[in-house]
Amino acid sequence: MEVILTCFQPSEPFGPLTRMNPVALLPVLNTPLLQHKIEYCVSSGLKVIHVAAVDNPATIREFVGHGARWGAQIKVWTFKEPCEGRATIVRLADKLEGPVMVMPVENCLDLTIESLQAFHASHDRNVTRVLCSNETTADPKVENGSPFVGDLVHEEPVDSGVMLADSPAAAQEMGESMVFRGAWVRVDTPHGLWTANMACLDGRFPSFTQKLTARNANNVWMGHHTTVSASANIKGPTYVGDFASVRPEVRVGSYSVIGDSAILDKGSLVGSSLIIDHTYVGSQTSLEYSIAAGSIVMSMRIGSWAAVPDPFLVADVRGKILIPWTVQLANRFLAVVLLVLTAPIWLVKGLVRLARGKPFFARKRVLAWDFTTGAEGLSGARAFNHLFFDDSGGIVSRLPGLIDVSKGRLALVGVRPLEESDELTYEENWVKLRFEAHPGLFTPVDAEGMQDGVEEEKVIAENLYVAQRSFREDLVVLGKAIKKLIFKGG
Repeated sequence: MEVILTCFQPSEPFGPLTRMNPVALLPVLNTPLLQHKIEYCVSSGLKVIHVAAVDNPATIREFVGHGARWGAQIKVWTFKEPCEGRATIVRLADKLEGPVMVMPVENCLDLTIESLQAFHASHDRNVTRVLCSNETTADPKVENGSPFVGDLVHEEPVDSGVMLADSPAAAQEMGESMVFRGAWVRVDTPHGLWTANMACLDGRFPSFTQKLTARNANNVWMGHHTTVSASANIKGPTYVGDFASVRPEVRVGSYSVIGDSAILDKGSLVGSSLIIDHTYVGSQTSLEYSIAAGSIVMSMRIGSWAAVPDPFLVADVRGKILIPWTVQLANRFLAVVLLVLTAPIWLVKGLVRLARGKPFFARKRVLAWDFTTGAEGLSGARAFNHLFFDDSGGIVSRLPGLIDVSKGRLALVGVRPLEESDELTYEENWVKLRFEAHPGLFTPVDAEGMQDGVEEEKVIAENLYVAQRSFREDLVVLGKAIKKLIFKGG
């Protein structure tokens, strides 16, 4: 059986959340809705997947690739306008073979594919449509200070958009209706997104939580490489994502989702809220019944977005990664100073290379980002000839790179610059965080002495650096890297 995942939900109601991404890539428990659906289909043995997208299909296509990281075959098709399940199948009929299932990405539905297939086999029709008689309410009842996501019973069943047909040709038949009475949330507004996250914490969608790390005794899921102060107080059910930082005296109330690489600063309070990835919650700041994404906050009680101008209250962590002109100038100035101070060393090294019939400097093509525009990631990368002496990895070999820093090609401290040939080897989602910092001459890999380590460990070190980066952290990395490279020799 083939699957069509439809990404048809309009982005307008979501305001700033969908400036860069379509609704299908909004997070539930820090994982995009589309990824949840793909992983669920693959776990059910359905690995031929078509994605039909209206809003920002290029971003969706870049996100899923060809499906290799899930062991699936995925194709993304661009639709001019949304359509219901039958019309979707008809439009893709020449691309489909055999039975086909249509499933909207923006609906969270606690329906197993196995139960749908069993119902479909129980009748003699060629088509099964799924209707929902219950929907998880978007208006939480409050019990003991935390939201309890209950059920809102509809007088008449509502079409969930899920449909199973024996063949593309049979899709236009009326078929049989399967009435589903389990948990269901339609993510068609920010409130719906918030509710979906709360419902997952409440155990309404086991398929969303089964892949998370084990909960602790306080009913808290904790992500990888997350730091939590001993004086912080976290109540469950709560999910804290990867590379997050929960600092001293922070209070996290139950029913909270803390995004990947988020920072909750000293004394802050978060409760019954969704904190999107890379969001900084400032010291003594309080967020309850809210969605916070960078400097934008929506209260679920009020239902409107508010921009917070004070970065000490809430802000986008990634804003610190963009290198302002003052830091660029300091990078270049320091690079020139170090070039002058080390001139006797690198001049001798270069002359020795010339005497051996080698060029004064060795060169290799690497990728870096354009500091002047703030463009980041592989989409903003440009190639240049990086200067060095040899592959010994010592401090002397690294000295010619100071010329690249002085010209603005590299930062003094950052992640490793990639060679052009390495570009396609960094496609998995978990490695993307490293691309939010500029490549540098000295790196956290140098600081940890991990040049000969496995690639996964290096990426983890870079992700941690990016998630917690600050001016102080850069100085620490620079000092440790230089020390390790000096003792390495070369």
